[in-house]
Parts: sequence; C-alpha cells; structure tokens
Amino acid sequence: MAWDDLRTSPAFPAIVGGIAGALGGAALMVLLGGRKSKEKLPLAYDESGNQVKVVYLPQQASPRIAGFTPTDLVTLATIGISLVRQIQDMAQIKGLEKDTAVLQDQKEILQDKTGVPAPPAHTVPAAKKK
Repeated sequence: MAWDDLRTSPAFPAIVGGIAGALGGAALMVLLGGRKSKEKLPLAYDESGNQVKVVYLPQQASPRIAGFTPTDLVTLATIGISLVRQIQDMAQIKGLEKDTAVLQDQKEILQDKTGVPAPPAHTVPAAKKK
C-alpha cells in the first residue's frame, strides 16, 4: 500500500490517533514506572524503636468454580455474550447486503428491459401489512 493511499484513507485519523495514544501511554508508563521503583517499603518498629520484619498475610480464600472467582465468571460471560452479539450482527449485515445486491440486480435488469429508469427507493410507498 502506498503512502498516498494510506494518507487519503478514511481510517487514517484513527490509525494516527492509535499510534499517538500508544506512544503517549508507553511514555507515561516509563515516566511513572521509574518513580515507584525508588520508593521503599514502610518499615515496622516495636515499642522500643527496633525494626521488625513485616509479615504480609495471604488473601482470604474466596469461592472458586473451576479455578475462577465469581467476578471472573461474570466477566467471561459478558465477553462471551458480546462476541455472540457481534457475530449475529455480522451475519445479519451480510444477509442485508445480499438482499440489497439482489434488489439492485433486479432494478438493473428492469431498467435494461424497459428502458425506463426505476424510481428512487424513497419515492416508492411501503407495502401495507395485512
């Protein structure tokens, strides 16, 4: 693909925005990530001022189903439902495109046989439901 084709593409602003966002995010990660590594963990002291080791307790055991927490399962279900809806929408769009192509072909055949141009779709009244 040539540069001019890419530059004149309708997707060009989105591509440039995505690249700029990725570079900006990487720069922020580098800048803010360096600060946190310099911070030291807080120290604990006993009553007489001597340092003591800090013991971090493990998290409480939460219920798991096949290794997933309930929050994980809700997230996975949401993602799955979204993917199913996208697939259904794509199938519906393909069906509508096929129907449109058939109607366009019929319109062209009618125009070729009669020599009269077909009226625009917005001037044709809709069929009445029985």
